[in-house]
Amino acid sequence: MRLFYASFLDSQNMEAYEALIARISAAVPNVLRPIPRRTHHLTMAFLGEIEDNDLDRCLQALESTSASPSFDYSLGSPRILYARRSPRLICVDVERGSGEIASLQTLLSDSILQQFPKSEARAQNPHVTLARFKRNARPQSAAAVSEALQTQPLLELPQSDRLLSIHLVRSSLTSSGPVYESLGEAQLAESS
Repeated sequence: MRLFYASFLDSQNMEAYEALIARISAAVPNVLRPIPRRTHHLTMAFLGEIEDNDLDRCLQALESTSASPSFDYSLGSPRILYARRSPRLICVDVERGSGEIASLQTLLSDSILQQFPKSEARAQNPHVTLARFKRNARPQSAAAVSEALQTQPLLELPQSDRLLSIHLVRSSLTSSGPVYESLGEAQLAESS
């Protein structure tokens, strides 16, 4: 099974981003693939393919984060991420709180290495994926999406969120896109 660790956004932020991508998709049709509804998240680390019998060790690595304090973070403006010249996705980067997220990622990576010494699990640059470009999307499509992003009102978009928990998530690839399922959750400690 294909696994990763992530923290989901709160429901208000998920709804705001879903509405933004719906407006962009209406303005520039047949270019974007939205992520599954109600799954906007910060990816903390990818594990990749893991055997079913290693699930308990993945959950033990997750538990290492539960003593860490919860904290607020803020997200920037939506931007397009490219792979060479091809548009790959629309994302928002973490602006405030990236240091705290990096510390959590390091703690999680260290715990993963304790459970899986030969692991090639990797931490991710903290960002939230909002939508992916369809295969073979051209630079002209990215230019149209970029223009739509600049003209869409951003006032109702999130200014901040709170990182309260981290999930172990299974990603199942289907013909209609990925399906995400939380297999376990570690609540972070309440901060004062």
